[in-house]
Amino acid sequence: MLALAVEAGYEGTTMADVARVSGLPVGSVYWHFESKEQLFAALIEYCFDIWKKDHELPDNRAVLRRSIGESAARSVDPKNTKEAFWVIALLFALEKRLEGNRARQKYLQIREEMFELMVAQVERTMPPGALAREPQLARKVVTLGRALTDGFYIAAAAGDDIDFAEMADLSATAMEALVERYAGESAPAAARAERR
Repeated sequence: MLALAVEAGYEGTTMADVARVSGLPVGSVYWHFESKEQLFAALIEYCFDIWKKDHELPDNRAVLRRSIGESAARSVDPKNTKEAFWVIALLFALEKRLEGNRARQKYLQIREEMFELMVAQVERTMPPGALAREPQLARKVVTLGRALTDGFYIAAAAGDDIDFAEMADLSATAMEALVERYAGESAPAAARAERR
């Protein structure tokens, strides 16, 4: 079912196609899901559960390697269920015509939950001095990381020739430098002068 949703997209997926792929009568599909919106909302929730297990990582570099170096690169394969979330999610993020759609609302709710999970994870790994100087630093780093990741998913879908692993490391290095800068700026002036 995920492969069908990724390949055909929201507009191209019909309940008859779902029945055909699942081997169930159309009536049974409607018994489980009253509409395509409900079906896609359930798919997004299912994919989010997979994402949560797959993104319990020790630091920001590992998260970026996973989301850019691996996920974005493999997201164009409709059979890759771990990355199906991103393909389906981007459809709902970009398609404004689906403003009141239940599946889109579910995606936006989950996107916010993902953001908060990542903020908590990134904040745990930051030097206390950096957070003392900029209490919102974890949120800013996650915002930047999410924008990069979303961009790389679009680049993968567009067929851009990119070394995603290299881009993940480059992104992580830039973010680590940013955090180090804030940590360094939080040190007392005498200690900063001593380091120079």
